[in-house]
Amino acid sequence: MLKDKKIAIIILTPAAKKIALKLKKVVSSLDIYSPNKLKDKNNQFYYFNSFKTTINDIFNKYDGIVFIMALGIVVRIIAPLLNNKKTDPAVITIDDSGQNVISTLSGHLGGANLLTVEIAAVLDSNPVITTATDCSNQPAFDLLAQKLNCKIEPFKRLKKANGALLFGKEVHIYTDYRIHIKETKKLKKHSLNYVNNKIKDDVFEVIISNQQYKLKENQLQLIPRNIIIGIGCRKNISFFAIKSALNSILIENNLSRESIKKLATIDLKKNEKGILKLAEKNDWPLEIITRKKIREIEDSLKIKKSDFVKKTIGVAAAAAPAAILASNNGELIVDKQKYPGITLAVFEEEVKDE
Repeated sequence: MLKDKKIAIIILTPAAKKIALKLKKVVSSLDIYSPNKLKDKNNQFYYFNSFKTTINDIFNKYDGIVFIMALGIVVRIIAPLLNNKKTDPAVITIDDSGQNVISTLSGHLGGANLLTVEIAAVLDSNPVITTATDCSNQPAFDLLAQKLNCKIEPFKRLKKANGALLFGKEVHIYTDYRIHIKETKKLKKHSLNYVNNKIKDDVFEVIISNQQYKLKENQLQLIPRNIIIGIGCRKNISFFAIKSALNSILIENNLSRESIKKLATIDLKKNEKGILKLAEKNDWPLEIITRKKIREIEDSLKIKKSDFVKKTIGVAAAAAPAAILASNNGELIVDKQKYPGITLAVFEEEVKDE
């Protein structure tokens, strides 16, 4: 995680400087911020005059911030900047002697706990993690959601779900994905086929699925972002027409909108305004697949093909091959669904924690 994320290290003393350089030696991409009073010929640092101003400026620009100083200083400096656990960066505190690495903020969703363990291994220090589920050796649903790339819905019930585990209440998990759940007397795993079965009121349920559910008060859903939508369309088709077609295919297949990972289309449509606007409005990545790549595999694809389309654009299909080539392992669950001037395809990626 240290090498995959954008991480800043903040130091105030010569002792902290030595620790920062030790981390920088292992992970060269780390950004180190130092007060001007420690300035030397080292070009690896960003120097500052005001500690408070610097933290205010960079707090939301990094995935994680490592403070090498007293925990009390860190608490006071970041307190006014905190927003919520979904968006705050991971914050880690290391004491000046390097003995303890403390997960300070966003332990699960922000990844501070994982960073703490990694940094402690590099420094041969004590990792200090205080999140309740970790201390009691219980699974945490926010951590599971992060691992599986899931949207938590509704987020306000996350605390209730984790609390049910901590206080020894019965929790049932419903999913058909290949997810390892260590079952106990209080923690049970079931197929999605059993979601609507009547259960006791004091049981909390967690549904892991990309399907649409009307959730009850005792239910939380983890929605994996594992759906890729392939799009083909007539030239200059409107944004609203594409949006309407997408809404229709989601309803027809009972898929949650939150499960969409990205859109895919062919290179011929890379400048199609309706597709570009759909991606931008929803903050979905748009992957462009070249027709050359499609031609390389289309003979082997068991999908709907058209000789007319082949003569017109050079490939026998657009939406389905685009979705397939833009995806990881999984299956095409909707092949070339037609709407006025638009074709859509849906690919579902595998979800597993193995």
